[in-house]
Amino acid sequence: MAKSEDDFWNTSSHSGFNFDEDEDTEEQANDNVLFHSLEENVDLPIHLLISKHGLDILLENVRSTLPTIVPPIEETIKKMVHGHKYNLHCYVKFQDKMNLLDQALQTYDANVILKVITYIKTTLKKNIFFHQISKRKVAVKHYAYHLITKNLLEELADFYMATGNSNLLTQIFYLTAHGMVVNKTYLHKKLQCNLEHLLEINPKSKSEISDNLQLINYQLEKNFKSTSVINQLVELCKAQPSTAKGMEDILEFKKYFRIDDFTFDWTITNVFCTMKLWSNLKDYFIKSNWLTKKNSLKTSISAEAFLELLHKHDAPKEVLEQVLGCFSDSERALYFANLYKCHTFIIQYYVQQKDRQALIHYREKIVPYTPEYYLIDISLQTMEGKKRN
Repeated sequence: MAKSEDDFWNTSSHSGFNFDEDEDTEEQANDNVLFHSLEENVDLPIHLLISKHGLDILLENVRSTLPTIVPPIEETIKKMVHGHKYNLHCYVKFQDKMNLLDQALQTYDANVILKVITYIKTTLKKNIFFHQISKRKVAVKHYAYHLITKNLLEELADFYMATGNSNLLTQIFYLTAHGMVVNKTYLHKKLQCNLEHLLEINPKSKSEISDNLQLINYQLEKNFKSTSVINQLVELCKAQPSTAKGMEDILEFKKYFRIDDFTFDWTITNVFCTMKLWSNLKDYFIKSNWLTKKNSLKTSISAEAFLELLHKHDAPKEVLEQVLGCFSDSERALYFANLYKCHTFIIQYYVQQKDRQALIHYREKIVPYTPEYYLIDISLQTMEGKKRN
């Protein structure tokens, strides 16, 4: 019986319970689970594996090793002109940037030119940028205009000096205090600007600026607010043109600001015509000559241009005819009389020439029963009466 029990425990497929086996079994099971999980493919979110910053660095490194495709410059410029998407940052070589600028300048498109200039400015050293822009006068104008519209006057002054355009610094003077009312603060800003850039301004520009400061002082004294000498002249002509004292003030203003004769005559002629001051116009410009017994036109404007100016302002025919009477060339006077339909002048001319046939022929062009028509009839009768006598 004892032997049979020993055989059971030694040969049976059953095994006895052992407290130590439980712990070993659990550890083995855990190990099996661990190794089994490592062998499986598990998709984890990428943010659990690497931070966004680290991923960006990796991607940037990969991107930097990839070859950059640089599109033809002509193609990029064409996209810019037509408003399509484009990329300028692919042009990193210096020569590509210069070619890009030259191609942009050939478009004559201000927006395209400015975008290219702005890109180049941000990618080049200042001295190189200024040097390259100075070689291209159109680029200088476009970028300067951009600075003016942004009211970046200090940057504009630096730009002009760096590109060898110090002669344009006078613009800074006129742009300073732009839009302000003429007062002591306005004058102070102008004077300060003048002092800051005085050394870089050429003598001719200095004289011009001096004249402008003189005008500002004059305006402050007289309480005028015009923006230029010519505008101030116009205001003076409008304020007091009809009196002798007023005309004296106008002539004194002309002398004080050294206004040339042609500019002065052209300005006051336009003012007189606009205000329909025909008597003032005749008194100032038409002078009688006691020696020749003929009127003369005292102006630096040519007689033809003066007459055309009056005609454009719808001057009365009587005024035009008085100016025609000042022409030294009677044939030219007759031509302009026909051009501006100054019938009375033409009729009197033919009467002086005693040209009866010309009067009869001209009467056919006149509307019947008008004053000019009757004037021709009376003139013909007078000529006929003299002929009989």
